[in-house]
Amino acid sequence: MKLIEKNLIERFRDLRSMGLSLIFNMVLASVDIDGKASIYVFDERGLAEPVHDNPGFAVIGTGFFTGGNLLLRLLGYEPEKSYMFDVGALSTFIIDMVSEIDPAVGSFVGESYYMRVENDKVLLGPLKEEAVKKYKEKVRQRKEIIRDLWRLFDSAGEQKIIEKIKELKKELES
Repeated sequence: MKLIEKNLIERFRDLRSMGLSLIFNMVLASVDIDGKASIYVFDERGLAEPVHDNPGFAVIGTGFFTGGNLLLRLLGYEPEKSYMFDVGALSTFIIDMVSEIDPAVGSFVGESYYMRVENDKVLLGPLKEEAVKKYKEKVRQRKEIIRDLWRLFDSAGEQKIIEKIKELKKELES
């Protein structure tokens, strides 16, 4: 991490000495052998701001303001409980939802990489088209479920829906 930061700072210095100015944000994320994620936000100064402890995730750019952070809070995402989430589906959901309302945020297409721990080794590889399709279908279904649930709250009332959800949770837990 320190080497990456040093190289970025040197490149920015070189570009500025040539009269060029870059404005950007970049997120660098990695997973160590124990599965702990580290996330750093770089800005045009080349400085790294660690964000892996609090809040534990990074959402930058206009997408942060148009829904990325809102959706994470709404869904109750907490890094220490991320094992409870299908993080691929969650990431796809957030990117898809934010890209629908913010033209500055691209949809979940193009070159993407998947970082994971497998057999005690950290692996990085391209996100395959089949996986993207699988996540896109999950997201489509979940968006429809959320919309249906909202409509049910309006038509049947919160208390009745809450009772049905409790019944379903009990059934699934047994």
